[in-house]
Order: sequence, then structure tokens, then C-alpha cells
Amino acid sequence: MVRSSKKLLRGRKYETLKARLADRLGADEAAALWARAESRLDGMSDQFSSLPKGERPQVEGFVLPTFAIYSELADAFGKDEAFQMVDDFMAEYSANAAKAFRVIVALPGGRRFFMRAFGKVVAVAFGEKQGYRNDMHECTPSRIAYDVLACPYHRVFAQLGAPELCQFFCRNDEVCYGDLDGIRFVRTGTLAKGADCCDFLIERA
Repeated sequence: MVRSSKKLLRGRKYETLKARLADRLGADEAAALWARAESRLDGMSDQFSSLPKGERPQVEGFVLPTFAIYSELADAFGKDEAFQMVDDFMAEYSANAAKAFRVIVALPGGRRFFMRAFGKVVAVAFGEKQGYRNDMHECTPSRIAYDVLACPYHRVFAQLGAPELCQFFCRNDEVCYGDLDGIRFVRTGTLAKGADCCDFLIERA
């Protein structure tokens, strides 16, 4: 069962997007659109009721809400404009997340901590139980290199008929890790853009 749509879509995460909708549509019409997104999300319960436990936090917490919101925006404004609205929101969301990483690496010992934490997060939060298939080439305190061969974001967005939405989350990586002092992040391709894998290289510069 997909988690409560009210908990997923009424949290602080979406406040800026909801505020923009209210400015554009008016409070009542924006609230009605958001309510339709909640209903759409509730309607996905049966389709994704058999998700493995490890995949639920990311699929239910990010993939399905993004699809529900995008779908209602597409019905209201057309796909191109809906895509741009979600794109703008996700760019801002990613930029805010990046600030926290910049604070961490600026602390004494912060880069060392970041590298160790990144390696552990890949193993614990982005492993097979979470729906990923990775080929780890190197994982040391100074360099982490691996390929993502399968990804639940890529798979589920494709199942939903909106594979283009996966790139929002690919860009989140680039924004979060691509401008950290003393940390080098390189990725030459992603599954979302047709590559055979998402190749990650992150190392102390």
C-alpha cells in the first residue's frame, strides 16, 4: 500500500511549488489541483502494492508523488509547461540540498567524513534491496567509482509511461555533488538518457 498521499504531498517539501500554483491559479483552484494529485497518488496503491520493502522509501517517497503532481500539471497546462514547472521546482530543491553538503565538506575533516559517508550510503540506501544493481569498481576514503546498471527511479518512471521524469533525480546528483570544495564528481552518462549505466566517480580533489 502506498503511504498516505496527504502525508506525502502536504509536507514542507512541496511548499514552494504549491505557493507558485496559488499565485498562478488562485488559492482555490490550486488546492483543487493538489487534491486531484493526492487522489491520483492514492489510485496507485494497487499497482505498486507488491513493491519490495527496501524500494518503498524512494519509490513511494519520490517517484510516485512526482508522477502524480506532474500528471495533474500536464492535464492543466500541457506536458511541456508541466515539465518545466517540475524542473524548476526540482532545481531549487536540489540547490537547497547542496547547501548542506557544502557546509559538511567545509568543516575540519569534512571531506574525509563525506567520502566515508558516501560509500556507506551507496551500500545501505542504494543497494540490491533498494532495487539497484551496481558494479562497484573502487571504494576507498579517497575515491569511489561504480556503475549503476539498474535503478528503481528509471524502472518505475518507465512503467508509468513517463521515463523523462527520471532525469530530474539524475540532475539532483549533479547539483548536490558537482560543486563541492575539494570533491570531484564525474558522470558521463545515465540510464535516463540512454546510456548503458550511470557511471559515478567521486573523489577527493
